[in-house]
Amino acid sequence: MENRHLFAGIPREKMKSLILLIAILACVILDVYVTFIMGKEIVYTHFFYIPLILAGVWYHTRAIYVAIFLGAVHVLTTFIHTDFGFSIVTLEAVQRAFVFLAAAYFVGFVSREHAKSLLQEEKRRGEEVRKSEGKLKETRDYLNNIIASSADTITVVDMKGIVRDWNKGAEGIMGYRADEVVGTSNRKFFADPEEADRIMELVQKEGEIRDYRTIVLRKDGKPIHISMSAAVLKDKKGVPIGTVRVSRDITKVVELEARIKAERDNLNLILESMVDGVYVVSEDYKVEFMNKVLRHEFGNRVGDICYKVFHNREKPCPLCKLPEVTKGKTARWEWYSRGVNKTYDLIETPLKNVDGTVSKLTIFRDITERKKAEEEIRKLNRELELKVVDLEEVTRMKSVFLSLTSHELRTPLTPMQAQLQMLQEGYMGRLNKKQEDSIAVILRNLTRLDKLINDILDISRIEAGRIKISFESMSLNDTVKEAIKMQEPFAKKKNVKIRARLAELPTIIGDAERLRQVISNLLNNAIKFSKKYADVVVETMQVEENVLFCITDDGIGISKTDKEKLFKPFSQINGSMGREHGGTGLGLAIAKGIIQAHSGKIWVESELGKGSTFYFSIPIKQKITEKEVPYIG
Repeated sequence: MENRHLFAGIPREKMKSLILLIAILACVILDVYVTFIMGKEIVYTHFFYIPLILAGVWYHTRAIYVAIFLGAVHVLTTFIHTDFGFSIVTLEAVQRAFVFLAAAYFVGFVSREHAKSLLQEEKRRGEEVRKSEGKLKETRDYLNNIIASSADTITVVDMKGIVRDWNKGAEGIMGYRADEVVGTSNRKFFADPEEADRIMELVQKEGEIRDYRTIVLRKDGKPIHISMSAAVLKDKKGVPIGTVRVSRDITKVVELEARIKAERDNLNLILESMVDGVYVVSEDYKVEFMNKVLRHEFGNRVGDICYKVFHNREKPCPLCKLPEVTKGKTARWEWYSRGVNKTYDLIETPLKNVDGTVSKLTIFRDITERKKAEEEIRKLNRELELKVVDLEEVTRMKSVFLSLTSHELRTPLTPMQAQLQMLQEGYMGRLNKKQEDSIAVILRNLTRLDKLINDILDISRIEAGRIKISFESMSLNDTVKEAIKMQEPFAKKKNVKIRARLAELPTIIGDAERLRQVISNLLNNAIKFSKKYADVVVETMQVEENVLFCITDDGIGISKTDKEKLFKPFSQINGSMGREHGGTGLGLAIAKGIIQAHSGKIWVESELGKGSTFYFSIPIKQKITEKEVPYIG
């Protein structure tokens, strides 16, 4: 749209500023023109009051700035015109400047106070108007929003059943426009026209109805399920003039309820066929369903209160899980029924109903026989516990017997060895070959017997937890060298060469004597089961925070089955080999106990016919103390 005049479209405040600026400039130009061009004195300064008054009315006391500016311009032009001299004319100009200031302040002050009073009055009236309009608008908008924009149908029907109002929601649901139905009877909308009369009677009688379900017909003839709430509409005098009705399409809800009912019926059929007992109880403790298992045991008590049915109580049970389950939790617990003398495993879970309420579904599993079996098992475990105690006592007695027997065997053994050695040394050169061989055989067997006694004593101490391990700073490599030196005569006799590959190791904490015993035992076994002219390789190395010892031979090897029993007491991988090579089957069991006492582990890698490698690994750091070796089973 085109502007009608020059200043159209300029904001009001900017327009004020522009007018004031033009007035100020006009006064300045007038002052300069009269003073310097006309060269004569005329009365013109009263024009200066125009911008002063405008500034005072529009900007109140800020008009002083305009007065200062115009006064300064007037004094300056007068001063210049009088050749920069202070004359009477100049003093008059200064006086006019002060008058400008006084006039500007007065107009601005009066204008400001007047504006304040007007503004306060305007605010007061505006506030009253806004309150009244707000209440009216709030009420009107609320009603309009309900009626016009509601997704539900909102209709007004007079006392004769004629439609008087029809909102957009009704148009959307029913398919009729307002101009098609207003003024016509509402009977045509119901699947059963008589329903219209019944609704009108109910509303007149009760004053209102809520959630009344019925079926109406769309314009295209399609039936719709609706839920209707209606109330009497009265005039100012309280005389009924019609009814206002709010209806909601619940077709999908009705269909869903039908499906849920069908599913619930199917669920009931499933529950009826279960071997476990099942019942459903409502939030108010009323039994809604019992399957035939429970009906058989407790009778058909559907509709009764659950705590009366199952517990013969007048109040809910202290252990009742209904409040928890209806809040969404699932509970499981055991319950003993004195009435039927049975124990049940109960699983209780929430079951949501069509109307939004929550019931409790409980499954009763009869565990009476299982509880009896568990009691029998508990009794059996208490025979077994006694037997374990007996076995522990037998083991203790065995250890004591072995210890005593070993000491008794060693008592005659020591002097026998000493006497034979004296005989051998005393009659050196005077005994014939057969006699010397006989003494050597006896001494060798006495040595084997002494080792056997030592092994038996060690394993009995280990089993009894009485063998002591003394931890001190030591060198594993030195211990390995000592063990090799001890086994070299045996290796030379078997024509087996011992090769040592000892890495540089840190000082460790351990029992040097016990570790030498382990290494010597492993080395003796490797030499014993190696072929003639074979090599036995001994290695040490550091692996992270542990030292590792390993010994490899190319002997007979060990099967997977034999490896499982290798470190058990009195176990040998082959009876005939044990008889051929000797041994008690205790050496590896003792070694395992000693290594475990060092917080380490011992194991073997082997394949039958391809030799074996035995390993043990112990931590570098140990506490310098004494430790008892635990029982090795």
